[in-house]
Amino acid sequence: MKNLLLLFCLPVLLGIGCSKKSAPVIQVQPGIVAKINGKEITDEDIRKVMGPEFVRAEMELYDVKKAGLDQIIQDQVLQEESKKQGISQEELLQKNVDSQIKVTDKEVEKFYNDNKGRFGEKKFDELKGNIQFMLSRQKRGEVLDQYVAKLRKGLDIQVLIQATKLEVPEGDSPAIGPDKAPVHMVEFTDYQCPFCGKARETVNQVLSDYKGKVKYVIRDFPLSFHRDSFKAHEAAHCAGDQGKYWEMNKKLFASQKDLKVEDLKKYASEISLNKSKFEECLNSNKFAERVRQGLEDGQKVGVSGTPAFFINGRMISGARPFPDFKEIIDDELAAN
Repeated sequence: MKNLLLLFCLPVLLGIGCSKKSAPVIQVQPGIVAKINGKEITDEDIRKVMGPEFVRAEMELYDVKKAGLDQIIQDQVLQEESKKQGISQEELLQKNVDSQIKVTDKEVEKFYNDNKGRFGEKKFDELKGNIQFMLSRQKRGEVLDQYVAKLRKGLDIQVLIQATKLEVPEGDSPAIGPDKAPVHMVEFTDYQCPFCGKARETVNQVLSDYKGKVKYVIRDFPLSFHRDSFKAHEAAHCAGDQGKYWEMNKKLFASQKDLKVEDLKKYASEISLNKSKFEECLNSNKFAERVRQGLEDGQKVGVSGTPAFFINGRMISGARPFPDFKEIIDDELAAN
């Protein structure tokens, strides 16, 4: 009897039910996650409730899916090419990638000297082998990416997943580039953040390589634990009152460890601002509300750290290398 009962209810245990009648089919519509008495609840409703947490989750999910998709496409592209040439994939990579990787002693020594502060008491001879290995791996990744990109051009590849895009307010923030540029890049930054300082090289390369095609907008996002940053952001806008926002911007990023009020006044003199007008502006907190607005706008679109960039609404966090920006900008330009 027990065995008969178990047999009878086995479909239940398997989650498919004991009834011969099929369960009603619920039609799921994109973006709709629930209904209450016929009233729809959407992803957008969740976004409004969860705010930055939901946005970050969407961004992270896209990044994971995109990384996985890129790996699958790379594997298939290499398989196709190895079949075409009649050689193994290992031979293909040896011929077109590994043979191109050369790291010289000068490159290793330069890396050591540029990063001495990170190595403590360790001498060059102790680290030479590790640095050589690390630079070789890095260079291999770059060469492999270039080779795969070349092979992809000859294939019909359609990437259909889409990144989450957000409406990022620009306001009347300082900007470089034409308003009608097809790509708008908004950065939320902090003058006391070392990673923001490091990102200047990439920002400048974007502005140089995509002149006329990218409008770059800078927004204030001084982090609370950077005590001197808020006033530094005010100082940049005070300099902007005299037509020298970008001159002060450059000074502040070049002097991130010295952003006390007295330092700000010194920089104002160095870029030939009217001293009394600058100090009056700084002392009156004239631009404090604008800085706070930058923080508020950034938080609404999921910014929690700096630098945070939005390229046509697509978020890219941190001081990432130029190729990461180039990939997104090229995608956006191709779509316009």
